[in-house]
Amino acid sequence: MPFYNDVPCEETYWYPAQAFGAATITHNIIGPWGKQGEVVDVMADVTTAMVGTTTVPEIDVGTTSGDASYARYRLGTASGTVGYGTGVHRAAQENLVRQVQPPELNDYAGHVMLETALSPANTAIVVTLKAGTGGTPAGAADVMIKIRWY
Repeated sequence: MPFYNDVPCEETYWYPAQAFGAATITHNIIGPWGKQGEVVDVMADVTTAMVGTTTVPEIDVGTTSGDASYARYRLGTASGTVGYGTGVHRAAQENLVRQVQPPELNDYAGHVMLETALSPANTAIVVTLKAGTGGTPAGAADVMIKIRWY
């Protein structure tokens, strides 16, 4: 029988009703004891359209606030002015380049990055919900982060 830490597992972290218009919000995650984490998906159920005339709102997962060492999902179809409208948007369903590791989409710089690195075991992961910049930033969504723990 394998030990608990020998078996990979996946967990989904859910942050309901997050506002992207006023300021940056951070959350912390720590995985199961002794396991390293890999972000395999990010989803945003947008309830208020994402707006930023210079940059669109984004979800970063990394070592500190604003860092995207483990994942990034920019919530729009262009770096500025074209944020996602209402509805569900999922990083793993974007038109990712899957022939390379990690899966990514660069239709504009850094649009989607998943599975970029393993987080260290027993160390906090920081989820940053960045407001858009320029104009009148806005947006709200329920956010989900899916992490595979090894």
